Amino acid sequence: MSLKPLTLATLFTIILSGMVTGLPEGINAIAQNQMSLQSSSINLNATELNQPLWLQIQGINQTNIQGQVTVNGQVIKTLEGSNNQVNLSNHLSQGSHQIIVMGNYYPSQGSVVIELKGHQTQVTQQTSGNGLLNQQLNMEVR
Repeated sequence: MSLKPLTLATLFTIILSGMVTGLPEGINAIAQNQMSLQSSSINLNATELNQPLWLQIQGINQTNIQGQVTVNGQVIKTLEGSNNQVNLSNHLSQGSHQIIVMGNYYPSQGSVVIELKGHQTQVTQQTSGNGLLNQQLNMEVR
């Protein structure tokens, strides 16, 4: 029996178990990078930042979330539980911004809705079925 198939099977088992059981960050990072990215782009008037611009991340039907929200690479919110929200107004200004929601949810058959709500803005993304979050919102504030 060749060791190559056995080695590959062991590696894939470790990666897959990292998605479910939360192995060390290095293994989890490999799994995160291999998942698909869901992306949206919007233009936003700068005057909308004078009021709250809510990013809501909600697990549907008791789906729990663990992860983080970043704006331009800076972590602004750690996600825990099934209902999370953050006001983006204080983290944005005129220019281009990249907002990323990344992490895991369980049970993996669950569903997560990510919604951006402002005075004149509403964008919704939803993911389900694999336990991994990788949502990106590209925003141009004018």
